[in-house]
Amino acid sequence: MMMINSRAAGSQGRRLHFVGTLPQFDTAAAAFAAQTGQLHGEIRRLSGGETGPRLSWFVPLVKELKAGPKVTARQEGDWSDYDDVDRLAVRRGHRLTPGDIPLHLAEWAEEELDALQAAGTPATAERPLQVGVPSYLDLALFIFGPIGALRWAGVFLDAVTAQVERMVAHAGNRVVIQIETPAAAIAVASMPSSLQRRAADALGGLVLRQVRRAPQGARLGMHLCVGDMGHKARVRPSSVAPLVRLTNVLARRWPDGRTLEFVHIPLCGGEEPPTTDPTFYAPLRELDIAPNTTLVAGLAHEGATVEDQRAVRDLVERETGMEVDIATACGLGRRSREQAESAVERMRALLS
Repeated sequence: MMMINSRAAGSQGRRLHFVGTLPQFDTAAAAFAAQTGQLHGEIRRLSGGETGPRLSWFVPLVKELKAGPKVTARQEGDWSDYDDVDRLAVRRGHRLTPGDIPLHLAEWAEEELDALQAAGTPATAERPLQVGVPSYLDLALFIFGPIGALRWAGVFLDAVTAQVERMVAHAGNRVVIQIETPAAAIAVASMPSSLQRRAADALGGLVLRQVRRAPQGARLGMHLCVGDMGHKARVRPSSVAPLVRLTNVLARRWPDGRTLEFVHIPLCGGEEPPTTDPTFYAPLRELDIAPNTTLVAGLAHEGATVEDQRAVRDLVERETGMEVDIATACGLGRRSREQAESAVERMRALLS
């Protein structure tokens, strides 16, 4: 039987990982109070929970961008499902610049660092603040569509890079940047198996453009997302193979001077809990990440029994040969407060 290697980020034992949104809290301060109090010792990184308008990921950015003078809406939507979205276009005679992209990520990170300091529980290198950063590729693609993304991806890359540089300059190793990329994960998972390796190589290369632009010494993690709009996954692959292939590309080509702290792989999606079929998880034996990179298993779901999910966790650890951290498949922003609290309790139950 394969030995299980407890190698999670330099400390023993499983820990919780919060992917992003935590709707059970009204403020980042409340989210931090729970993590430094009730959950003390069960987490590696602190998350402000992306509370308030940020629960809808980058939708506020879209609305703010749409109100600007350079952009018009080709399609209006309320972002309640994958088809009911805004689709924007740059007005004739105008050009987007990085300064036109209303990203507030660094500002929010600084506010959260101040909140932690004020509470007497400052972020440290050992317990840093985790900040979710949408991939430039996802921003360009989801806002302007495939054609627009080809034209404006570089502008989004510059804008996101400026935010990351500001955060790292301000906080150094007290901040970990979580790069979030549904676009790459969904695209690879949607391909026929025969094309997935080629797709993973191409899309992984695009995602890594953002990593290469991060400052030397930056601490980063990856959230490979399969979507959760309307609490429904965009794609449900027949096995974890496409996400393993994408992860391996990222890990193999990860640039020197930046740390890949963790990779979060969703093992379920939306309202569907993880399957107990062992064949779904078998491709995890091909996972090839560095010993100092933590695998975060996105398997916690309040819609299945603890016993079934412990069995899934054990399958994952057996196939990978490593102890994993525990998360849900995505942030909890598409759940009610009560559902979100149940999901966190399920995560905690899976630590043991």
